[in-house]
Amino acid sequence: MLDGITRDVGAPPSDPEAASMPESSKYPMAACFVAYKGFDTAASTLDVDRTNALAAALTGRGWTEAKKRNERKAPDGTVDVVETVFKKRGWTVVMEYRLFSDNRTLSLNAYDDACVKKVRAAEDATSSN
Repeated sequence: MLDGITRDVGAPPSDPEAASMPESSKYPMAACFVAYKGFDTAASTLDVDRTNALAAALTGRGWTEAKKRNERKAPDGTVDVVETVFKKRGWTVVMEYRLFSDNRTLSLNAYDDACVKKVRAAEDATSSN
């Protein structure tokens, strides 16, 4: 799902190493997550317009922007951070764009709300024993 929607807006492919999750046997919460992490490339530039296109594509596919979008500007007026949260059918997607001095990144972290709740309940039960 994440690779398809990012591809549709022309974002670069997900970096497999940066988007990889820890082994779920050691970190049960990892089983609840799917991640996309793209880096600015010559072939596919990341910018605020592409980030806005991704947000529009998500809402166009029925995702609801559940948290007001946060945009932060650098002293020169350039938007250097965009953060927002989307929800749909028991899933949450956290979108984050960051402009660093020499590169730009776009990340989507999606998680199954019921899975997270179940893992947290199991962790709470274990820690209270």
